Amino acid sequence: MEILSISLKNFKVHSDRYFEFQPGTNAICGENGAGKTSILEAIAWALFNYSSYTKEELIRRGAASAQVSVTFTSRGDGRTYRVQRCTSKGYEIFDPQIRQRLDLKNVSDVLPWLKEHLGVAKETDLPKLFADTIGIPQGTFTEDFKKAADERRKVFDRILRVDEYKQAFEKSRDLEKYAQQQVQELERAIAYYTENLRDWDLLHTQRADLQQEVTKDKTALQQLQIQLEQLQHQKDRLTAQSHQIQQLEVQFSTLQAQLTGQRQTNVLLEQSLQRAKQAVATCEANRAGYQTFLQAESALQALDRQSKQQQALLKQRQGYQMTWENSQAKLTKLTLQLESLTAAQQEIEQLQPLIQQQTELEQNQEAIAQQLQQLFSAELERQNVTKQLAKLKGELEHLNAEIERIRSFEAVLEQIPTWEQQRDRLQAQLSRIAAAKQFEADLSQIVSHGQTQRDRYLRDAETAIAGLQELQRSVPLLAASVDSALDTLQAGVDLNNEILENLQQILGDLSEQVSASKLEQQLGEVKRQLETAYQQRTHFAGLESLLNKQTALQQDTAELQAKLQYLQTQLVSQATLQQQKTQIATEIAALGNPRGRSQLRQQELQQQAQLQMQYNQAQQAQMEVAQAVTHLEAQLAEFADLPDQIETQKNQKARHQNARDLYLQNQKDAEQLPTLEANFEAAIAQLSTLTTNQAIVQAQLAQLAETYDPQHLQEVEATYNAIRSQKDQIEGGLPQKQKFLYQIEHQLAELQAIADQRTKAQANLLERQRVQQFISDARQVYNQAGPRITKFYIEEISREADKLFRELINRQNVALEWTGDYEIRIQEGGYWRTFRSLSGGEQMCAALAVRLALLKVLADIDVAFFDEPTTNMDRARREQLAEAIANIKSFRQLFIISHDDTFENVTENLIRVEREAL
Repeated sequence: MEILSISLKNFKVHSDRYFEFQPGTNAICGENGAGKTSILEAIAWALFNYSSYTKEELIRRGAASAQVSVTFTSRGDGRTYRVQRCTSKGYEIFDPQIRQRLDLKNVSDVLPWLKEHLGVAKETDLPKLFADTIGIPQGTFTEDFKKAADERRKVFDRILRVDEYKQAFEKSRDLEKYAQQQVQELERAIAYYTENLRDWDLLHTQRADLQQEVTKDKTALQQLQIQLEQLQHQKDRLTAQSHQIQQLEVQFSTLQAQLTGQRQTNVLLEQSLQRAKQAVATCEANRAGYQTFLQAESALQALDRQSKQQQALLKQRQGYQMTWENSQAKLTKLTLQLESLTAAQQEIEQLQPLIQQQTELEQNQEAIAQQLQQLFSAELERQNVTKQLAKLKGELEHLNAEIERIRSFEAVLEQIPTWEQQRDRLQAQLSRIAAAKQFEADLSQIVSHGQTQRDRYLRDAETAIAGLQELQRSVPLLAASVDSALDTLQAGVDLNNEILENLQQILGDLSEQVSASKLEQQLGEVKRQLETAYQQRTHFAGLESLLNKQTALQQDTAELQAKLQYLQTQLVSQATLQQQKTQIATEIAALGNPRGRSQLRQQELQQQAQLQMQYNQAQQAQMEVAQAVTHLEAQLAEFADLPDQIETQKNQKARHQNARDLYLQNQKDAEQLPTLEANFEAAIAQLSTLTTNQAIVQAQLAQLAETYDPQHLQEVEATYNAIRSQKDQIEGGLPQKQKFLYQIEHQLAELQAIADQRTKAQANLLERQRVQQFISDARQVYNQAGPRITKFYIEEISREADKLFRELINRQNVALEWTGDYEIRIQEGGYWRTFRSLSGGEQMCAALAVRLALLKVLADIDVAFFDEPTTNMDRARREQLAEAIANIKSFRQLFIISHDDTFENVTENLIRVEREAL
């Protein structure tokens, strides 16, 4: 969520105030008693239903009622809403998107709506959440951590909701009794089913006798069936012979066609074989030329590598030659420098008389300069007075024009209320669009995750509903309780579906918002007009001070004119002294600065030893380069005949180019010769096989024609029909026996149903016994869960607080631990310190770290309020804490209330609150 603005009317010390907030850190500054904390209290009263004051104490003295309006972006749907609360009228919630008031006025209706849009769980106690976690009252930020262990446990057990597990343990006692009653009822049902199964064994005996007679008839039918199957086998065999003769005739025709195709294939293979033999002969004829070509090509590659080595040596020799030339130039330069040092020594001796004369002239020049400096100070003062006088005259002219300009602002100031209304309307529209764009990506992920969770919940709910419905049928006395449970499960299913539908509708609505660029353009224009008008209003308020300043400037101008006249009388002798100074400077310049020239020559003489050493080193380097060049010349001599060798191999390659081309053109066909010979032999064998198979099929046809008897087939069919008639007679009497058997089995089936119910009841008894045991175990888990959940929360909060504490104090060699009895300990240098032993600033940082960690781990809300967090800190600690709080990125908005200027330099959104006159 994000709080966009707040409007206060007659709330505590505020008569009519409006403040805007931004994402990140919002610093609320001002003197004591200006109403900074009242802004925090107004937000708590409107959004969290929290206040430590009576309704009368919230109303400004002399007013009839107090009203607070908070505009914020919902965490639930990303839209902008305005929540207004009045001490006399109650709540009023306005939706700017649809420009309507929501039908929510009572606190009992508003609080669930606020929880949904603040992004907290439905069971959350909003006032307690704010008082304990989000907004700690001024002066009490560290108090809970200073209490004794028992007192701390009372505070933080309530925050961590440990007592809820004990309540769950007590409330589940009736559920355990209910499970025990279900077990007893199933035991009574099993006894009833056993009584109804007394005739079970007699009916089983009757069914066995009847089944024996039926089995006898079925045995006779099976024997007849065997005879029928034998006759059927003979009939099938004779029919199969008839079909086999037909198949052989078709096979004979197919082989005849295959023989024709194979003969054509053999002709084509023989032609390909001849072409391959010709290619082999061509390759053999040109093999020697082809190999010679390859040898020449390989030799050229080797010669190319030698050529590259030769080029590398030539390049290296060229580099040595350039190095030798550079060394020679350096030797020449050093020789000239050494020769100039001898002349420098002679020149130093000649300059000594001139240096003495220069010193005397400079002393006279210094005395005159001191006299001129005194006059120069007077001249500077005169110039300064002249500039001040001119500046005052200019300021006076500008001030007169400014006074006239400010008096012309009255018409613009009348438009401020109209422009403010336009600005507020455009900001409300723009905030919806900005929130929608920021929320769209996150909302898509929420919908996808929600659909997965909804599907899993539906499956679990269907299983639970089926179990409850079965329980309702088996135990009618629990119908009312089961109906209530079924309604609750169905309500959960409907709520999941409704939430997902609403989220999907919101996603659809995001694309239908008004253009942000157009609204930003309009808002920028209105803000520019308001900014200009506010500046003009500020200027207009200072008109009286400008008139007072005008009178003061006129008095200052008269005083400066009198002072200027006095200074001008002191500057009469300045021209004579300046002439003497110029003459001495000319004489000094004529000497040519002998002292400076002497110093330069002395500095040159100090370099003589270094220049001599450089000269010797340059000579040695030149000799080494000459030796290296000689060695390279010897290496290059080995490649003297390299061009002739390359030309010889190129000619050899060109002479055998034709042989190589012919060899490559026929190589592929020649390589196919073995394959073609094998294929041709296989084709001849295939032709022989087809001829043989045709003869075999023709012989089989002749053999079958000799053994096949159509008359025998007709006799077998007549015998088959007679036995089939006898079988039908036995089958006609069998149904009556089977009907009586069915009646007995029906009675047994009814008893079997009772037996199944008993079995099912026994299984249900085991299930109910397991449920009873599960409920008992669950109650024990709830009874033991408080300490375990507390330990888990403390570990999570301690880890988060440790990270935040190091970030707040900007030291990585410290550690924070929140212990099992809610004690804060700090480790530094291998030693642990308790909370009470910390300095005031360290206590504030440690408490702040744990408070932020509680808010992040438990509430999952991204807004926090801090009232005077820098209490008891020195200047450096306050600035360090302020910078650390401003750099916290885990929260969308932080509200800092401070009476000093600590946070003014670390946040772009500064809200300055000034005291109002009562």
